[in-house]
Amino acid sequence: MKTISPALSTNKLIDKFGRQVTYVRISVTDRCDFRCVYCMSEDMEFLPREQVLTLEEISRLSRAFVEMGVTKIRITGGEPLVRKGVVGMLAEVAQLEGLDELVITTNGSQLVKLAQPLKDAGVKRINISLDSLDADKFKKVTRVGDLDVVLKGIQAAKKVGFEKIKLNAVILKNRNHDEVNSLVRYAMNEGLD
Repeated sequence: MKTISPALSTNKLIDKFGRQVTYVRISVTDRCDFRCVYCMSEDMEFLPREQVLTLEEISRLSRAFVEMGVTKIRITGGEPLVRKGVVGMLAEVAQLEGLDELVITTNGSQLVKLAQPLKDAGVKRINISLDSLDADKFKKVTRVGDLDVVLKGIQAAKKVGFEKIKLNAVILKNRNHDEVNSLVRYAMNEGLD
């Protein structure tokens, strides 16, 4: 007698431990406008464009996930906001019946111009990477990033009123390890998680 795996006998997404998957992360690009030392090696090669899902494919995949019980989708990259058309795709995904949370993780570089469009598209929460509050250290970690642009992006995100804004920080020995307390104070003073 042939038995059917529990994962195949339901329209739910079930992991190998029998738990229902309700949260997925989808990377929409491997491209980024920063070159953070912990993320990109100097000799990194980007994927050929034909190996990256189209926005239509990502939207269809998101719909399939939601139909299988996923209630939270996090959009990541690279830097997802450098992907042309991503805001329109987010607006489409945000309308999916059954999706409770659409979240994006960003380096903050594009938020001055895109915070309001993201909010309007239905993004509820945002995670922003901030590895240093010292402009020189920030530049050394990101190789090309401008701290002032990111700080202005954080203010833009606060202004439009996302439900929650979280800061992500990668702490690196001999680079920014002495900034843990100042990053925590900044987050607390700004009302960020």
